[in-house]
Amino acid sequence: MDPRELAALSKYLQAYTRIFKQNPRARYYSISYVDAFAGTGTLHRPELGGLAEFIPGIRESDEEFRKGSVRRALEVYPAFDEYVFIEKSANKCRELRTVAQNYPSKKIRIVQENANKALLQWCENLDTQRSRAVVFLDPFGASVKWEAISALGRTGAVDLWVLFPYSAINRMLIRDRKPPRKWAECLDGVFGTHEWENAFYETASFPSLFDSAEQIEIVRKTVDFRNITAFIIRRLETEFKAVTSPLPLYNSTGSLLFLLLFAAGNTRSAITGLKIANSIIGK
Repeated sequence: MDPRELAALSKYLQAYTRIFKQNPRARYYSISYVDAFAGTGTLHRPELGGLAEFIPGIRESDEEFRKGSVRRALEVYPAFDEYVFIEKSANKCRELRTVAQNYPSKKIRIVQENANKALLQWCENLDTQRSRAVVFLDPFGASVKWEAISALGRTGAVDLWVLFPYSAINRMLIRDRKPPRKWAECLDGVFGTHEWENAFYETASFPSLFDSAEQIEIVRKTVDFRNITAFIIRRLETEFKAVTSPLPLYNSTGSLLFLLLFAAGNTRSAITGLKIANSIIGK
């Protein structure tokens, strides 16, 4: 996770709960936070060791950095009415239960399940007349299926923060030929359509130099960062009421890894949510 991603999420959650807890009309709704790839609640990196003894404040800074999305959400005040942490790994679920013990006053539900399946079930059970939610998707690679995103949008009750795996998707978009079948199926699942093929590739036919009756096809990738970004935003706009421009997240060498995107699902609150998210992403 990029610290900027976590900072943006934390700021939005803080603004979100304040609106729902302080506004008399908004208090009508029960609010939930759903983390569909919850992990362990802690970012893992090498221990500080003896270094912490010599640099004032470094241990406190390191502890803050290690807080994953789970712990940051749990520390938001005012709190959500319910927290749902979805994680497929049994070992990580055990760690999440340990984290949950540190917050005995909060209603926390840990679901050991495939994220896509669990999200579909959660959407089916959501009382959209009395409930609102923020859902955070921080997937491993291209593991979020569009059917889950579509289901979240159809509720009309969800604000979505999603890390779009730009690097993983771009690697599957081969330059001089269309992706192999398995990759194409994966891309279909990510985008929820096969339209990406015509949007991202151009095919030209030429007569063979050796046989004029034979046609030679040349395929080439015609998109860059801006085109791919615009495509995923358009796809989100088919399911949600409003979508932000992304916050690009790079690795230490300057390579683009992810796009952090916000999408508002409720008609009445979409403009407010978009303003808050844009102000956070723009900083």
